[in-house]
Amino acid sequence: MTTFQHDTSQHASTQQARNQQAYIIEIGETQAGLVSRRGDERYFTFIAASSTFHALEGHRFATPGAAELAARQLAAPRRRSATRLSS
Repeated sequence: MTTFQHDTSQHASTQQARNQQAYIIEIGETQAGLVSRRGDERYFTFIAASSTFHALEGHRFATPGAAELAARQLAAPRRRSATRLSS
């Protein structure tokens, strides 16, 4: 997980920029997306970086770690049940 820092020189209010938090969520070498929140928000909102993680778009997480876990679970290969039909 990478911390994203805002360039406060372009913001109208330096105080407002300090109150914003954003983290890049990476799974291995793949950028899954980022989570961000303003100082007055309780939860982080996920913004997908690729279609693989679109299912998480807009979801809200208590922590960046929770968002990373959800992205890891989404990216993990699904186990296929070995179902055999009896004849």
